[in-house]
Amino acid sequence: MLPAPRTSRLSDFLIHWANWIFNHAVKVVAVIAVLTACGLYYAVTHLGIDTDTLHMFSPDLPFQKNFARYQQHFPHSVDTLVVLVEASTPDRAQQASDKLAAELSQREDLFRQIYQPSGGPYLHRQAMLYLDTDALQSLATRLSEVQPLLATLTQNMSLEGFFTTLDKALTRIAEGEQLALQPLLEQLDNVFSAHPQENQPEISWQQLMQGETVAHEGQKQLLILQPVLDYNQLKPAQEAINAIRQAAEKIDPNNVHGVQVQITGEVALAHEELETASRGALFTGLLSLGLVAAVLTLGLRSWRLIAAAVITLLTGLIWTAAFAALAIGNLNLISIAFAVLYIGLGIDYSIHLCLRYQELVRKNMPCSDALQTALHDIGRSLLICTVTTASGFYAFIPTSFSGVSELGLIAGTGMVISLILNLSLLPALLYLLPLQQTTGKADTASPVARLLQPVTTHPRPVLLVALLTAVAAALLLPSVRFDANPINLRDAQSESVRTFNKLLSDSNTSPWSIALTVKGKAATAKRVSQLQNIDLVGRVVSIAQWIPQHQDEKLSILQDLALIMGTETDIQVVMPVTAAEKQLAAIEAFLSRLKQYRTTGNLSEVTVKQLQAGLQNWLHNIKSQDSRQQVLALEKLQESLLGTLPLQLQKLNTALGAKAVQIDTLPPSLARRWRTDNDLYRITVYPKIILDNNADLQAFVTAVKAIAPEATESAVYNLEAGKVVVRAFIQALVLAFAVITVLLLFLMPDKRDVWLVLLPLLLAAAITGALTVLLKLPFNYANVIALPLLLGVGVDSGIHMVHRFRTATSPQASLMDSSTAKAVLLSTATTICSFGSLAFSPHPGAASMGTMLSIGIGATLLCVLIVLPAMLYRKAAAL
Repeated sequence: MLPAPRTSRLSDFLIHWANWIFNHAVKVVAVIAVLTACGLYYAVTHLGIDTDTLHMFSPDLPFQKNFARYQQHFPHSVDTLVVLVEASTPDRAQQASDKLAAELSQREDLFRQIYQPSGGPYLHRQAMLYLDTDALQSLATRLSEVQPLLATLTQNMSLEGFFTTLDKALTRIAEGEQLALQPLLEQLDNVFSAHPQENQPEISWQQLMQGETVAHEGQKQLLILQPVLDYNQLKPAQEAINAIRQAAEKIDPNNVHGVQVQITGEVALAHEELETASRGALFTGLLSLGLVAAVLTLGLRSWRLIAAAVITLLTGLIWTAAFAALAIGNLNLISIAFAVLYIGLGIDYSIHLCLRYQELVRKNMPCSDALQTALHDIGRSLLICTVTTASGFYAFIPTSFSGVSELGLIAGTGMVISLILNLSLLPALLYLLPLQQTTGKADTASPVARLLQPVTTHPRPVLLVALLTAVAAALLLPSVRFDANPINLRDAQSESVRTFNKLLSDSNTSPWSIALTVKGKAATAKRVSQLQNIDLVGRVVSIAQWIPQHQDEKLSILQDLALIMGTETDIQVVMPVTAAEKQLAAIEAFLSRLKQYRTTGNLSEVTVKQLQAGLQNWLHNIKSQDSRQQVLALEKLQESLLGTLPLQLQKLNTALGAKAVQIDTLPPSLARRWRTDNDLYRITVYPKIILDNNADLQAFVTAVKAIAPEATESAVYNLEAGKVVVRAFIQALVLAFAVITVLLLFLMPDKRDVWLVLLPLLLAAAITGALTVLLKLPFNYANVIALPLLLGVGVDSGIHMVHRFRTATSPQASLMDSSTAKAVLLSTATTICSFGSLAFSPHPGAASMGTMLSIGIGATLLCVLIVLPAMLYRKAAAL
């Protein structure tokens, strides 16, 4: 025989409490409404969102201390925007970068620092000293070969002068003179081969002067900005980012030169993540409410019950938000999910009470008596659920991962708030909105109950399948992985992420760098030498790299080159206005020379023929146009051929005047980035390979930290943070499970029931972990909150099912057709709808959370509605 329901002090209290609520229902609702209004105001005015992941971890963690020390000594690395400038040619990219830096430098109210890693006045003057001696000698030879061409062009920098010079150059080559004309003809061929409707390509004089490698490296220019962040605004970087975009629009407004300005960096990533999360929260919030309302309508089938449950839920959500504002002040990217947790668990309490109340009313019990009985029947299990679930969440507080620690505090308190409101506001509302009395027999078994009934009549096969499933899941659990890359939680289509990945695709610009600080010049040199011997390290940069090697030899080369180049570069070139007839005549003369040309070893026959065909087509097209169109086409061609030459000549003249460099002669703004006043030196380590996966990133960091344990910056920080998250969740879940187990042993009369509640929960967790492996869905910073939620949902549902089974009036009573089983099914459906809507969020982190929660809650539902009843009836049959 099943034990008869027992009375207790708690039962007596619940009966008296129900009577008191009924006698003061209006006052209870009024007082709670006032408190809710005050809580809403306080939450709106005091609760913020902190997107800085630095604040999600305890400052006492070793990697946090390393990073804090690094930032203290080199604050330029804090809160930066990285601007990537690209253009059709290296010349235009450098020109655009310089213009953008000059424009933004005037906005001292918005930017503290502006740094050009490969540009700016200092590097324009000293750039050639930073080349290898062989590379500089090769450059000098190349410039010497084109010097006659450049000297002639500076005398008449027009289309007429350009093609006249080429004509003469071909003649001299035909006579046996050595002129490096092949690269110029190849670029000229690209210009004339372009489609008439497309932007005409430009000749890169920088590439012609400095070689092919410039084409790849020079077309990407970086600016590193430190914006002034206004934390009084929801989006602190909005004004600074707007200023960059406005300045960028002025550089190439008609996109003639293919200039693209793209923004990334930690500040931009956080900014766009907040935008994406806000947009996704609105969409998924509305979708969630709609789906939950639809499920409640189907499940409760009473607008009175639905209204009371939803009002109670929203009230609890507001109270919990007010508590979060009072206790913490700011939500982080993890604790912001408290609303999801509260909706998923808080609505369960209301559903169980409403369905039990409805069940009793359908058995012809008066509404007030039914409500009192429902409180008596459900109250104990609600109390146990609250104590166990809240304690489980509070077990997260001691962890060093502040993100989940704060979530545990908010969510745990939210469960207490939910209990208070479901035992006060909800009964008051139900008393004021009584259900219509029904007559006749109670409803027959539902289709779901009939479908699940074999679970109770044939429990042994169910338990055998559950055991085999547990074994299979356990075999897959070692393959569960955690993705510590926060970039994967952001919208891949956002500008900041696309730009980040573009930089990541080149090891020379990889954002996954490692930084460390060393005391003293000698120790720094030793550490640099050690790091350079690591196979995975591409380059190591310190202040020593800003002191060129073999300066005397390089300065001698530059002096000789200056003599060869002469003074033609030291002029402000003005392009003369030449009549269209003269320009066309010069082009036709050059074409005639091409047709007569006989290829020698100096020039490629293929290039000459292609250029001849392209130039002939271009002339044919332009002659078919009217005079005005011809002038415009010639102006466009002159800009394509000679537009960047004046700037490159001026830069060349500046670079030929390079001076010897010592640490003390470095610009202060540059020196401060690499050395402090107290002789502390910064070293930055870049990878040799592209770190586009966690395994390579881990290998790179491990190799560097083996030599420099104090290493920090983004690559180290994210990996160390990931380890802390994994440890924190393991610690918290183990502690939460232990606390819940102890509480269940204390609160449940039959101690054997504790394992009936916990074993299905463990099976659901194992199934969830196994499915993440099969579906290749790793855990990450966002979806790890699925674990505490599954713990809460599973424990609550298991407690309700066991409690209903133990308090049944007869052993024949069908658990599967009770209001408790319906409540478990309905509450799980609402939870899946609520969290499943997150899977449609544009924010990948929220979407992964929604997917993970849907999988986990689905597994929990199967275990609670199938495995747990099988265990209960198998045990009852054994007795």
